[in-house]
Amino acid sequence: MLRVLKPSGTFILNIKEKVVNGECSTYVMELILAMHKQGWLWTEEFIWHKKNCYPGKWPNRFRDAWERLLQFNKNKKFNMYQEEVMVPMGDWAKTRLKKLSQTDRKRDESKVGSGFGKNISNWVGRDMAYPTNVLHLATECSNKKHSAAFPEGLPEWFIRLFTRENDTVLDPFMGSGTTNMVAKKMRRNSIGIELLPEYYEMVKSQLSSVDVYLLEPRVKPVVSASLNHRQVKSNQLKHTV
Repeated sequence: MLRVLKPSGTFILNIKEKVVNGECSTYVMELILAMHKQGWLWTEEFIWHKKNCYPGKWPNRFRDAWERLLQFNKNKKFNMYQEEVMVPMGDWAKTRLKKLSQTDRKRDESKVGSGFGKNISNWVGRDMAYPTNVLHLATECSNKKHSAAFPEGLPEWFIRLFTRENDTVLDPFMGSGTTNMVAKKMRRNSIGIELLPEYYEMVKSQLSSVDVYLLEPRVKPVVSASLNHRQVKSNQLKHTV
């Protein structure tokens, strides 16, 4: 990944510790340190909150409702299109921004030395705000014949945030091909790498019928143009997937 990623690109790794003999493994922390030594910058950590996690009972822990998404970059400056994932301000703004204190009108640095700060007055009169680093998405109900399938909304959010149309998305752990299918819907090029031939064949067959209007109103396509588009894409996929 370090060799093929563009200097302006981003690597997002979805990973979670496993439990061995009643104890959480440390391999995620060890992996982060190893990647740092390799030359990666650990830029951010996102949390996927799984809204519909299965109930259960364990002697020494609660049910698992989240997974990590680690962001790595090669440089401190990278492509990031934050406006693509903005969210409504919410009802809190009606009361919180109605009457500002003197502290709210200037940058207020963190009192615990975290390096973060805020200027509340910057958000007066705005309808949209930047999101948090916690994504609230339900798990994939049908596992697509794969034990670790995730919802399409997960790769879609990161593809919106870090890429533009016609950029290339690489999934080195393709599995059931969710990332590749979402990338195609969003008019990105994609490459998938998979060890198991059965997953490769499954994804190749599914990609040929993906609708590419995920982010736009559906319109009736011109038949001839649609066929030509699919033929071109089919030829491209034979060389990339």
